[in-house]
Amino acid sequence: MTPSVGQPFKIAWRNLFRNKRRTLASTITVAFGAAGLLVFQGFNNGIMNQYRENTIRGYYGYGQVFTKGYYGKVYEKPWEHWINDPERMEKELLSIPGIVQLFPRLSFFSFIVKGGINLAGKGEGVLPLREAAFFDKMNFEEGTYLKDENEVILGKGLAASLNAKIGDTVTILSQTIHGQINGVDLRVAGIFHMGIKAIDDQYYRLHLKTAQSLLGTNQIEMFSIQTKGVEYWEDIQRHIEEEVSTLEAIRFEVLDKVYYQNSVDFLEAQFNFVRSIILLIVGLGIFNTVAVGMLERGGEVGALRANGEQVRRLWLIFLIENSLLGLIGGICGLLLAVGINKTILSSGIPMPPGPGITRHYRILLEMRGEHYWSALFLPAFVCVASSIWPIRKLLSQKIPDLLRSSY
Repeated sequence: MTPSVGQPFKIAWRNLFRNKRRTLASTITVAFGAAGLLVFQGFNNGIMNQYRENTIRGYYGYGQVFTKGYYGKVYEKPWEHWINDPERMEKELLSIPGIVQLFPRLSFFSFIVKGGINLAGKGEGVLPLREAAFFDKMNFEEGTYLKDENEVILGKGLAASLNAKIGDTVTILSQTIHGQINGVDLRVAGIFHMGIKAIDDQYYRLHLKTAQSLLGTNQIEMFSIQTKGVEYWEDIQRHIEEEVSTLEAIRFEVLDKVYYQNSVDFLEAQFNFVRSIILLIVGLGIFNTVAVGMLERGGEVGALRANGEQVRRLWLIFLIENSLLGLIGGICGLLLAVGINKTILSSGIPMPPGPGITRHYRILLEMRGEHYWSALFLPAFVCVASSIWPIRKLLSQKIPDLLRSSY
């Protein structure tokens, strides 16, 4: 009859405290691996969310609504495809669940004149009070947002090209939808930069009523949309297609594919590669620590086998022991990462401009629930996987060889 040595779990738990030095070394290795993985994933998520928020709250909203077939095409007379009766359309769209606010806009090309400087620019008529409440990523270098119909705000690059400053007067020259030349004098109220060079160098904004008067129309080009969250977009898009058949909704990833989606895809691929390297390094570190610790226990294993302990039972004990070691190290790593985030990195990490962006960022670690689980269980899994080879090597030795290894 095989002598009993207690339940495997109980024995594995006690084994962790029999050699405190070995257990501490293994725990520290696992903890630093888990902490590094969690911090990296939080950093990665912070960058992605920074890009997303800059895109949504800087210019596009969660998406935009156009007349069907308008987006992505160039028309000789674009006003023939603009939205008629915007007040009625706005009421219909606001009745759709998930839509919080709509921002009617009217964009057009024009000349913008100051003194002897005459430049081509792209104007955008907006409702200032609505826009300012949501689009808070329009960074103003000077001045403020629009306050009345006689003001204009300029992109940083456009203002520099015009040599325009706050309080200066600029003249907007454009063609009405009836083919007549029209113009308006506006006072510069602010100079903004969104970090997207194509917008900063060309765009300016004025009041929607001023833009409509300049073009001789009551239409708008499209609505930007504020929703309750990114996750509501699919349902909103489906409702618009079913209930407002003359319109179509385009989400922000499609609208800003060049600067946002391509950058995010590039960064995601890069981060996946770096994450694999981190896991590999963590795995090698854990393997080295666990393997040395296991192979040092030859005498212990020899004594157990000499007393009749089964190899299968020893396998189970050692696997449970390393699982516990991995989980304890993972929990310590999570606490370490959270502590670092609350102290050293509480004010964020300053970053240079990313792909397609011209301004600096400060990235805050944004750790999601799944990040904690992966940072806890991946190092624990690596810890168990790393122990399989040394356990197999240890248990495959003959009892006399094991007993001699302790001397």
